[in-house]
Amino acid sequence: MVDPALQMIAEGICELLGFGIAAINVVRGDELEVVAVHGFISGLNAHGQRETAEEILGTRWALSDLRDNLSRGENWGAWRFIPQERVNLHEGSWVSTTNMIDAADAWHPHDMLIAPILGDDGSIQGCLSVDMPVSGRRPDVTQQRVLNRFAKRAQRVIRGYLERERLYERAANLETAKEFLRDASSKLSLADVLDTSHDALIRGLGADGIWMATKGPHNEMIVHSTPGLDWDPDPGLASLTSRNTSRYWAEGTYSILCRERIPSSPEWAEQAAVADRFFETLGAESVLVVPVGADHEWLGHIVLLRAPGRPIWTDAEGRLAMELGRDFGRIVLTANAYTQERDLAHQLADADRERNQLIEAVARELRIPVNALGTSLNALSGEQPNTLPWIVQVETLTVRSAQIEGIVSDLLLLSRIRDPANAPGETTIEISEMLDDVLDELDPDAAQKDIECVLTTPTGPAYVVGDPRELRAAFLHLVKNALTYSYRGSRVQVMLYSAGSEVTIIVTDTGVGIDYEEQSEVYKPFYRGSNSALGGSRGAGLGLTLVDQITSRHHGLVELDSRPGEGTRVALTLPGA
Repeated sequence: MVDPALQMIAEGICELLGFGIAAINVVRGDELEVVAVHGFISGLNAHGQRETAEEILGTRWALSDLRDNLSRGENWGAWRFIPQERVNLHEGSWVSTTNMIDAADAWHPHDMLIAPILGDDGSIQGCLSVDMPVSGRRPDVTQQRVLNRFAKRAQRVIRGYLERERLYERAANLETAKEFLRDASSKLSLADVLDTSHDALIRGLGADGIWMATKGPHNEMIVHSTPGLDWDPDPGLASLTSRNTSRYWAEGTYSILCRERIPSSPEWAEQAAVADRFFETLGAESVLVVPVGADHEWLGHIVLLRAPGRPIWTDAEGRLAMELGRDFGRIVLTANAYTQERDLAHQLADADRERNQLIEAVARELRIPVNALGTSLNALSGEQPNTLPWIVQVETLTVRSAQIEGIVSDLLLLSRIRDPANAPGETTIEISEMLDDVLDELDPDAAQKDIECVLTTPTGPAYVVGDPRELRAAFLHLVKNALTYSYRGSRVQVMLYSAGSEVTIIVTDTGVGIDYEEQSEVYKPFYRGSNSALGGSRGAGLGLTLVDQITSRHHGLVELDSRPGEGTRVALTLPGA
C-alpha cells in the first residue's frame, strides 16, 4: 500500500513543478525500492519493454547504480542533474518515448534529475527522481531554486516515513515478544516463593524460625520472616550480613553463631551489640547463616533460628543447608524471571494501549491539514499559474505543509525522548545564548502580532549540562505558546536566573491564561485547552508535553501558574553546571 504522504509528494512534483513523472525510492539493504510514483505516460524499461508509471511501483534496482549516476551528475543543490551523455542506463532506468523539442536546452529522454535523501550520518536513505518536464526543456535557474525548496521539504517527509517504518517494526517485535509472555501472570512471585518455602525449610532443617533476605526482580532486597518474629531490620547489621554471605557464597561456606560468642567473632564483632539485640528480640540462642545463590551469582541469605534449650547448629546441618541454599537460589532466579516477564507483559500492554492512543491522536491531528492540502491541490489545478488565486492556494499549501512538518517533528522528538535507550546528550550549554537564538527565530511571529519579546538575565550567564536539541525545543515551545495565547500589542517576558546550583528560566505573558480545572491536564499529549489562540492557530497539543518530559530527562522541574484572562507564568528549573 502506498503511503499517502509520499504519494502526495510525487503528485505535487508533477502537478506543481511541471514534470510528467515523479518517483520516490527508499533503500532496502543494497537496493532501492520504488515506493511512490505519479505519472500517466508510458516509457521503456531497461529491457526495452513498455511500462506505465504505475507498473514500476514496487520494483527494485541496485543502490550502486544510484551512487554511480550521482557521481556523474552536476550539483544543483539538493538535486543532481545527469545529462544524457553521462548517464549510465541501469536496471532501474525508465526512458520516456515522447518526442524532443528542437531547442538547445531540450530535455533528452536519457537525462536524469535525482535528489538523494540522506540520513544524519550522510548515508543514502533513498532518492527523488523526476522526468519529462512539461515544457520539454531542462530546468532553468529559477526552476532549480523552486525544485530545491520542494526537495528539502520532501526529504523531511520521506525521512519521517522511514522513521515510522522503524517504529512499526519495533511495535511488531513487541507483539511477537508478548506471545511468549502470555502465561507469565500464572507463575509465582518471589513473595509467593518465600511464603510457600517457609514451612518446608522449617520442617526440613528443624528450625524454630527463619529470617530471609533475597534479591528481588529489580535487585531490591526482599525480606521474609516467620510470622510473629518482630524485628525491624538494622541497616548496619543487614549490610554486614550481605557482605559476609556474599563472601560465603564465593567460598562455598556458611556461619554458625551462638549468642555468647558473637563479641569474639572476627566476622560479626563490629555489629555485636545489634546482633545481640537481634538474638534477644527473636528469642534465639543459635543461628545458622547460609548464603543463597545460583551459579556465580549471590542472591541473599537465610538465617535459621533455634531457641534456647534446642541443640546448637552442626556442620552437617550447615552443609545440608548449603545445598538448600543452592536449590533455593535457582527458585529465586526463576521467580524473579517470572516476575520480570509479568512486569514486561504489563509494560507491553501499556505500551500497546499508548501506541493505539497515539496513532488515533496522530490521525486526528493530521486529518485537518491533510484534507486542507487535498482541497488546495484540487483548487490549484483549476487556477492559472502565477495568478492571485493560484498564489493564495500555493501559500495555503505552504502553511499546511509546515503545520504537518511541525507535528511530525514534534512526534519524532517525543518518540526519541520517550525511548529509554536514548539518553540525553551531555553538552555544557550557555542558556542566555540559546534563549537569544530562540527569540530570534520567533521574532517574525512576534512582529506579526506586534508583541514585544524581552529577555532579561539579572544574574548574568548561566550554564547547564544537557542535550542542546532537546532544551532548545523546550524553550521554543514555551515562548511559542506565550506568543500564541497573547494579545496583540502585549509583551512576553523571558527571564533567566542562576542561583546556587540551579538555573531557572521563566516565561511570562499577559494573555488569555488557562482555566484552573485544565491546568493539571496541559502536560498530556495532544491536550489543548478550551481557550482560543489569539491571532493564530493552536498547535497539536504537544508543546507542554515535550517541555515537561525534556525537563524531567534533565532532572529539572516545570512549574505553571496561570490565571484565566490575566496570563500565564511557566518556570523551568534545571541543575546548573
